[in-house]
Amino acid sequence: MTAWRTPDIQAAEDFLTNAVAEADRAMRTAQQGLRGKEPSTEDIRRVMQFAKSGDASPAMRQLADRIARGAGLSWRQVLTGEASHDPLVRQALEADRAKLDELIVGEAAPPPPPRKPKPRDDDEPIQFTEDAW
Repeated sequence: MTAWRTPDIQAAEDFLTNAVAEADRAMRTAQQGLRGKEPSTEDIRRVMQFAKSGDASPAMRQLADRIARGAGLSWRQVLTGEASHDPLVRQALEADRAKLDELIVGEAAPPPPPRKPKPRDDDEPIQFTEDAW
């Protein structure tokens, strides 16, 4: 059943498998750098200034231009990883990863709200009505 898989097809499959694995590794690395941090307004301002500077990679400058044109993408989405599905975002983040790690200080994510304890069967009724006893 594998007679149709020529050496060229096998090489293409291997290349595709390696490319997918590399993309997964890059996404995990990018998400680990931002895990537990929410970019602050000051972080976003610093990244915007960097993206417009001559020190930024061409991909980062292209991304800044795209966001400025209102392409349905925001810096907060880029920095939190919500836009990691976009190839230009991935390319820009990979090209300037070291500088972004330096610029993004972040603020701690707010703690989750406290949970109310679940009522147990042996708890007293909260409201007393005539037929409660």
